[in-house]
Amino acid sequence: MNKQLILTLLGAAAIVIAGIFGSSVNAQQIVTVDPGDGWLNASEGYQEKVTWRVASKGGAASPRGVFVNLDNNKELAVVDRILEFSGDRGEVTEVVQISPEQARSWHAKGVRRVGYRRVFAGAAGSLSNHILFDLDASGRLAQVEASPPTQTVSGKSRQMMLAWNLNGDIGSINAVSESGQFLVGDRVVYEVAQPLVADGESTLKETVMLPPGLVNELVASGIYQLRYTRTFVDDKDTRRSASVDIRLTQ
Repeated sequence: MNKQLILTLLGAAAIVIAGIFGSSVNAQQIVTVDPGDGWLNASEGYQEKVTWRVASKGGAASPRGVFVNLDNNKELAVVDRILEFSGDRGEVTEVVQISPEQARSWHAKGVRRVGYRRVFAGAAGSLSNHILFDLDASGRLAQVEASPPTQTVSGKSRQMMLAWNLNGDIGSINAVSESGQFLVGDRVVYEVAQPLVADGESTLKETVMLPPGLVNELVASGIYQLRYTRTFVDDKDTRRSASVDIRLTQ
């Protein structure tokens, strides 16, 4: 084998080795967090053990965690807790907490997406990651109110107009009521098989028409009071009900 060929082969080998080494160095710089998304119950807050997995040659440390508004990168709160490891890879854990009061305060100030971020810095450089909290998706249906709460329906005017006001503990509400029932005590005397869907709305309007003859039939039976009720179920299976008290006349 001639000298020129040997030099060529050595040069090619060096390029391959450099490529492998370079890939190895790049692979050493990574940080992941589990879970990467956090669901926050606005009534109970958030408290979860999270795991940071870091690859950084020579070790790394994160002196604090920071809650930030991801829409403008402004700091909301700081957690002064050091997480660190030695060696080239590490796995560190902590308990991340957000109180219900904290979540409501942030949301009231217009914050919608919160990140809990950590920066790990070491000999190989610095890198970061965060847990995402979507405040608008964290609320539950807290209360439903019917307006007006009392109405009068006669045999001639069988129509009733009302509004359902849905209140969430935080964020917008996605909820549905499959049907409405007219009740005498616990007995259903008529059902409105028309769903009402709240897709982020806080007020749903409804017009209900009782069937001909029903009011007169009830009054003739000595029944002068009805209750119209609906139950709304949100996308987290929270159920809330409200009713309208109805006075019947001929």
